[in-house]
Amino acid sequence: MKRLQEREIPLVQNGYYYPTRWLGNLVTRLGADWHDVFCRGTWSDLELKKNHLYFCTETAWQPPFALLKLIQNVYPSLRYYFEAEGDEWDAYLTNDAEGKYYSNRYVVDCEPDIEYFDTIEEASNHLSAYVGKPVAATWQALCEAADEWNADNPDTDWFINVKQIEVISNEEL
Repeated sequence: MKRLQEREIPLVQNGYYYPTRWLGNLVTRLGADWHDVFCRGTWSDLELKKNHLYFCTETAWQPPFALLKLIQNVYPSLRYYFEAEGDEWDAYLTNDAEGKYYSNRYVVDCEPDIEYFDTIEEASNHLSAYVGKPVAATWQALCEAADEWNADNPDTDWFINVKQIEVISNEEL
């Protein structure tokens, strides 16, 4: 990946804004046809720490699950962990059930920031402070508090959104 992103000319010609970091280059380097593997996007923040490789992807329409499966097929001893989020496909996912790399399970999006929380209690405390009244530490209560605040504040440019990060297995990809 490092060699691919440092190339002057991408391995495969493409129209992406970072053409050498286009996922199709990686698919091709791994020996597959980029037409057959969903690779609509790029990678960034490539970092190798000890025996761990970290990188982010920005993709259209869905996470690059087919690419993760291809990497796993090429490197069968490799284990990967991810967190994927996308409002367009309304999904917040991770395969890190133990929370070793991605411990966040809740997202509270309210002005001015999007905040991530490991527990529902933390998310509830944050939302309670924002709306100015206690919110019970349940998923239903978080949703109801957000809906109520949004209904009571129709003239604002910002709405409260709460998301739950779902834990899925690699087999579900």
